[in-house]
This record gives sequence, structure tokens and C-alpha cells, in this order.
Amino acid sequence: MVKFTGKIETRMAVAFGISLAIFVMELIGGFLSGSLALLSDAGHVFADTISLGLSWYALNLSHRRTNGRATFGYHRVGIMVALLNGTMLIVMAVLIFREAYERFLAPTQIQTTELLVIASIGLLANLAMAWLLHDGHRHSLNVKSAWLHILGDSLASLGVIISGLVILFTGWRYADPIASVLIGGLILIGGWRVIREAGAVFLEMAPRHLDSDEVLREMRDVPGVLDVHDFHLWMITPQIAALAAHVQVEDQPLSANEQTFIELQNRLQKMGIGHTTLQLECHDCALGETFCHQLETPEHGKDRK
Repeated sequence: MVKFTGKIETRMAVAFGISLAIFVMELIGGFLSGSLALLSDAGHVFADTISLGLSWYALNLSHRRTNGRATFGYHRVGIMVALLNGTMLIVMAVLIFREAYERFLAPTQIQTTELLVIASIGLLANLAMAWLLHDGHRHSLNVKSAWLHILGDSLASLGVIISGLVILFTGWRYADPIASVLIGGLILIGGWRVIREAGAVFLEMAPRHLDSDEVLREMRDVPGVLDVHDFHLWMITPQIAALAAHVQVEDQPLSANEQTFIELQNRLQKMGIGHTTLQLECHDCALGETFCHQLETPEHGKDRK
């Protein structure tokens, strides 16, 4: 297979175009065949198209330069879109469960020929989009959320095909809602994972691949370091880790601690922490605790007489 070598933004644009084409095809096919399944899947594809459009926009926005207001840049726009996409995935799963329940109560007549043809085309197109974004989803939560949308719709198309074949050869209409429930469960799990990862970023929790205790040990093992406190390790995005800490050293000229500072930075960079703010000091702060307690302060100027 020839590898698609375009930038992830280009891949996202191509996937957006394919998704939009699938939506139009399934919408027209649903009306022509009278298939509620196709119309429902067209709605899911429409949600995917919106998701891809938002992810594409966020991906381009994240490349903007930092400024006086956005001092960390616009990387978290992608996290916001990922959170929205994760929520949309859960809503989609709930709608699928509701539709499946109604079909259990009253199975509908399905035009299997039209259904199988259009669902097969949709499956091939979704697999092409999933392939386009496969590499990018490992490096960006934003791209991952869009990729999960596409994967969920691929599973939906596959489920429609399988249920259509069962109905075609056996006439058992319950195959359609059963496949829908299984697909909805997979989409629900994927949506929850995206929301959990996005929530961890907004709560400024430590990256999952880094152990705070191990990072502290590495820092305290550096020659010349007496202790580390007021330690903060958080994510700007899942791929960008940041660290701030007070580092206690011997009471000596700053130039004498230069090698200690360089070694600290080297060790942190090897662990994948590229953005660091280290304050060297020769005495403990008032608390001197490893993890300091941040207290909310009165609103600026509110306590003035």
C-alpha cells in the first residue's frame, strides 16, 4: 500500500471531504430506498463531518504563535475540541441505544439490497479516512477524537452490513438492533476515554506516562541538589509536559551551581519534559513541602478600603 505522506492538516482536509461526500450519498440513498437505517447512519456521518471540521480548524489554530495573552500558544484549543467530540460520541451512543430499543419493540422493514450497497461504499470510505488519520491519532488527542468518530462510523457501517446479510438470508429483523447496541457500546467507551484524557489536561494533572515520584528521585539524585519542593508537573497537551519546582542547593555563588542546573535540565528532557521552570535557592520556603498548597486569593482590588 502506498503511504500517504501529506501533513496531518492535509489528511484531515481530505478526510473532511470524504465524510461530507458519504453524508450526501447516504442521505440521498436513505430517501430513495426508504431505509431508516441509512438515514440514521447519515446523521451519524453528519456528526463525524462536524467533528472533522472542528478538529481541522483546531489543528490549524494550534500552530499560531504565542503572544502576550496566549503565552502557551493555542495548543489547548485542540483539547477543547477533543472534549466536545468525546461528548458528541457519548450522545451518539445514547441515540443509537434509543433507536435500537425502538426497533426491538417494532422491527422495521429494511430494503437490504440498497442498504448493503451504500453501507459497503460507506465502510470503504470510512476505512480510507481511518487510514489517513491513523498515524496522527497517536500524537494528538484532537486527531484521536476525530479518528474515533471515524472508527465508530466504520463499525456502524460494518454492523449494518452484517445485520443486512443476516436479514437477507434469514429474515431475522432483530439482527439490526442487536448490531446497533454492540456498536453503541464501543462508541460509548471511546467517547469516555477521550473525555477522561481531555479532563486530565484541563485539571493540569501529571502526564500518565510520567511518575511524579520517579521525576522527583531523578532531580534529587543530581549532584549539588539538597532537596526539591513546591513541585508541579502538568500537561499543556498530552504530548507537551511542563514542570516547575524550587530546587534547594548549597549556599554558594550562582555560577558554581551552573552544572547542577544543566544536569537537571538534561535529565528532565530525557524524560520528555521540555518546558521547565526551576528556581534555585539556598534555603527552604515558608512551607518547604514537596507539593505546595495553593490558596485562592481575594479578587484584585476587592479587599482595598
